[in-house]
Amino acid sequence: MSTRRERAKAQTVQRVKALDLGGSKLVEEHPIAKKMGDFFIDVAKLIIGGVILAGLMKQDIDYQFLFWLSILVVSIFITFGMYLINFANKDKR
Repeated sequence: MSTRRERAKAQTVQRVKALDLGGSKLVEEHPIAKKMGDFFIDVAKLIIGGVILAGLMKQDIDYQFLFWLSILVVSIFITFGMYLINFANKDKR
């Protein structure tokens, strides 16, 4: 007789084998973290695009403040996004 824990482990192993494609396991323990990481990186790209567009428009904007603020926000978003992606992929290594 097998215990409940052994059956659960066997089912997990079967799922891993089912998801194994060409040697790269697609097991994602934290799929939300990966998606949130991608989201933060996408937002950072949009901020960069917004700063470029704001620079092209003739508005009464302090461009130096906008530039430095965008660098700060983009660096925070990219750092947090990469952290989340790394966190989601740490079990794959």
